[in-house]
Amino acid sequence: MSEIFLDDAGLDRLTGIRRGCTRAGVKQTKHEMQAKFLRDIGIPFIPNARGQPVVLLSALESRRTAEAPKKEWKPAVIGA
Repeated sequence: MSEIFLDDAGLDRLTGIRRGCTRAGVKQTKHEMQAKFLRDIGIPFIPNARGQPVVLLSALESRRTAEAPKKEWKPAVIGA
């Protein structure tokens, strides 16, 4: 059976965040940091009951095809 959600290892690879951090006495969990990263780059997700971001694989696949680079238009005279 194929998975419909990105697994934990895949989410770690996508975000580049594998653990939380503490700066100036403020603690952030790995999942809080991952959710912020996903929001910043515009990948849709839902938090589960534990606060972990859950990403549908279809959201990533549709994003990949929707943002394919477009070729720059050139007149036929220049390209000949």
